This record gives sequence, structure tokens and C-alpha cells, in this order.
Amino acid sequence: MEVSAMLQQYTSYLSEVGFYPADMAITRRYCGSSYNLDAALGKGSLWCYGVDKRYGIVVSDFVFDCDVSAPFAHSPFFSIGLSTYPTPKQRPQEILNKPSLFTYVGHDDVFMGEFKKGDIVRSVSISFLPDFYNDFIHIKYPKIFQNRKYVFPEIGNKDIIPGVVEVIHQIGSFHPSQNIARMYYDCKATELFSIIIQWEINNLSVSADNRVPESDLTNLHHVMEYLNVHYTEDIYLKTLARHAGMSQTKLTSLFRQVYGMTISDHIRNLRIHLAKEMLADDSWKIEAIANTVGYRFHGNFSTAFKDATGVTPRQYRKNLL
Repeated sequence: MEVSAMLQQYTSYLSEVGFYPADMAITRRYCGSSYNLDAALGKGSLWCYGVDKRYGIVVSDFVFDCDVSAPFAHSPFFSIGLSTYPTPKQRPQEILNKPSLFTYVGHDDVFMGEFKKGDIVRSVSISFLPDFYNDFIHIKYPKIFQNRKYVFPEIGNKDIIPGVVEVIHQIGSFHPSQNIARMYYDCKATELFSIIIQWEINNLSVSADNRVPESDLTNLHHVMEYLNVHYTEDIYLKTLARHAGMSQTKLTSLFRQVYGMTISDHIRNLRIHLAKEMLADDSWKIEAIANTVGYRFHGNFSTAFKDATGVTPRQYRKNLL
């Protein structure tokens, strides 16, 4: 594996905030680099994988027992991921319960990384470097990528990018062997990038045709944020319409037009993503998982899970073992 230049910079930063190299066999990661947090500062671990000049992946799960901060000098990159760590746009009590999507556009700069005592940091992120989106993607798919360089600052100002959550979950949960890792992560990086570009194309085409007023787009984003927090609960269309300030008919139509899926599809996808994570822990009974992710009846959960994955929850768990 080639070590990403960005991850080399990140390694120095990790040392400053208290992480040290860990035994790969213990972490069950067979490629990349694993780190443990100094027990005097907190507990947890972090894993990195990078391909030089293209992208870097970071999976973290840690908590500090004290406030910690350190500067992180980095080269330009665009990062997207899921994290429980609070941001100014999100309420901490929501973030600590369910990971939320975040984006970050970095330039040649110094970023002050700050962690507060007791804040749980569970995240999966992938950072794309200029050689990936300026050279690799542009050369391999010139017609698709034509004039798309502005996509990164545009996405950096958005709150919701539907469709990427599943890919990010897959990146974080899969443990490929050393000889498979490069092929797997190259595919996932390209897949994720294509979803992002398609999302931006859809949004720009909608705005260009003036089919959806900016106020309606803002209200739709509020609905999406509500769904991403409350998807395990009973959700009624009339409640969502009230949040959006529009009729139920208008909401369902605009939601599908802007996001390319129905409201029910999005709720189901979120529930299935959470169910997959819980199925990996064999201490959870399948009936309990069904109730936790939002299905009152086990049969409804099994049907929804099989429709989404092609296998039943029990078969999915068996395949993991």
C-alpha cells in the first residue's frame, strides 16, 4: 500500500493528540495503520488507509477524558463522512445518538482540531485529494466530469446528500485483506464520488429550471434532517408536511423530484443501515433489532430487510460469521 501524503501529515497530528501505533492483529484490520489512544488521556482507537495522492480513509471510535487540541497542517482535500461528533449546525444530543453526514473542504491551511472531555467520537470518513478529482476522475471520465470542479465548495455548503450513507457504512465496516484492499477502496471511492456528482447535477438542474423555489428546497432539507434523526420512530406524512410548511401531496412530489427517492424509501434505507450494524453484534436478538430500528412487527422488518438486501436478517447475520 502506498501511504497517502495527507495521512503522513495526519500521523504527526495523531501523535500530538495522544495516539500511538497499535497491533494490527488485535484491531482486526489487515491493511492500513491502526492507532490506540493513550490510556492517560482517554480510550479508543483510530484506523487509517491511504492511497498516495488520491484519497485517505479514517475510521475512529474514541473518547478523551480531558480537553485536547492540536494544529493540523494539511494540503487541499475534500472530505465526506459520518460522525457522532457535534458540529455547530447540529444539536449534541442528536449527534451522540446517531451519526450524521458531514462534509469539509480543506485548502493549504492549518486546522485546529479540538476535542472536549467526554465527547464520543465515532466516525467514518474519506478524503479525496486533488490528484483524484483533477486527474484520475477527469481523465477516466472526461465527459461526466466536464466543468464539475466547483462541485466541492458547493457541496461543502450543503447539509444533506442522500445516497452516500450506505457506501460510507460499507467503507467503515468491511475489513479487506491486504491484497484486496486497494481494489475494494478504489471502487468505493469512485462509487461515492459518482453519487456526489450526480446529486449536485440533480440539484443544479432543478435550480436552473426554477422548478423548486429556494424556500421549498430549504424546507425539504429540514424534513430530511428530521428524518435522519427520528427514522426509528413512527413517522407520519402529516407531521412532515407540517415541518415543511406545505401540503402532503406537494411534499411527496418535491421530495422525490429533488432526492430521487420516496420518503418511505429513505426511512427504510436508514433503518436497514442501522439494522446491519446491529446484526453484526450477535448479542442482539433479531426481534429486538426490529423494534429498535422502527418496526413494531418482526415480519415487516424481515420483509423490508430482504427487499433491500436480497436476504433475510438471519441469513445476513449468518453470512457475517
